[in-house]
Amino acid sequence: MQLKTLATNLIKFNCIAKLLAVGIAVSIGVPALAEVSQTTVKPFNPYYIQGGTEDNNGTILYICSTIVDGEYTPGKYYPPTQKCYVPWGGEEYAYEYAIFYTANSWTWVNFPGYILDNVRGGTEDNGANILYFCRAIVDGEYTPGKYYPPNQTCYVSWGGEEYGFKSNFQVLIAN
Repeated sequence: MQLKTLATNLIKFNCIAKLLAVGIAVSIGVPALAEVSQTTVKPFNPYYIQGGTEDNNGTILYICSTIVDGEYTPGKYYPPTQKCYVPWGGEEYAYEYAIFYTANSWTWVNFPGYILDNVRGGTEDNGANILYFCRAIVDGEYTPGKYYPPNQTCYVSWGGEEYGFKSNFQVLIAN
């Protein structure tokens, strides 16, 4: 019963936050479609941001964030296990707690070439560096992960390991 109440309150809060964000965006002339918000509520809704696929395109991967070493870290949500997998310290870690991101309009674009300032996935180094969502092709399919600006690398987790990409990856932007 308490979990249902918590989920209902989160949904209400998320709806209020969206309405406020859209109202502010419209009042200052920013398109309302650029809104990106987050939620911890499962089950899935059609606006969760898809980051790639796995299992020969059989399973959709969603972007997620979870707490690692006290800070939010972007990763991939794999529905069959209901866990958020994040690349960190050369390995892949699985967490049950996940924040999901929703957007009315978003796009994956090739890096470099875009200013990353709107779809933040977390922080690192005690908040000194902002982490963004990225994705790269691993084993023939896009896998979402985290982009770390200081070394311009997209890190994705796959098969228990962390892989770094300095080129041939995409970043997430809100339209």
